[in-house]
Amino acid sequence: AEGRQSPMAGAASPPLMAKRSNSYEHLEFPTWQSRLLMTSSLNFVLASAYAAHLGQTTLSLFLIVAGVNSLNYWRSPGASWRRDADLTAAIGGLLYCLYAGFWLADAHCLVAFASLLSGLFCFRRSWNLSLGHNEVWAFWHAGAHALSGMAAVTLALGDVADKGTALTPPHNLVAECSVAAILITLVADLLRPEVPSEVPSKGR
Repeated sequence: AEGRQSPMAGAASPPLMAKRSNSYEHLEFPTWQSRLLMTSSLNFVLASAYAAHLGQTTLSLFLIVAGVNSLNYWRSPGASWRRDADLTAAIGGLLYCLYAGFWLADAHCLVAFASLLSGLFCFRRSWNLSLGHNEVWAFWHAGAHALSGMAAVTLALGDVADKGTALTPPHNLVAECSVAAILITLVADLLRPEVPSEVPSKGR
């Protein structure tokens, strides 16, 4: 009938479902966030230079690739090939560091894996905060860069390139427990039901 309002008129928009990908496509990036994360990305470049200085060539190469791609992404963040390259380089660097870490011992092993796990916790926390459009996510992400750089420097100090040529890593309880914790967290996150993320209302 004429004049009758549609039942859907004025109804609140359904909440968006939280994405599991790490693309940050749902965000708008203020200049300060881009600059902060470009600066923190230099941790990888500096760690790469230090690893090269100590003769850790493979580690240095992984770090410089991760650093350059991180810098390239954060100079103009958003959905693009730069994000894909950044994510691929970061995952490749992480996998190498986890693998090389099996050859570490004593304090080097403890510091490296504590830094890696703390960095991954910061990345995860950053992602969860970003889903709620909480600007603090950028500080957690920068902290993750710093902790990852610390882990890389510790790997270089532990001379991971000189631990032998065997492809099969040695038994290392700290490394094994760390990898298990990462896998359990990853599986738990993948199995967790998607939750609605709040969409900021316009005009507020």
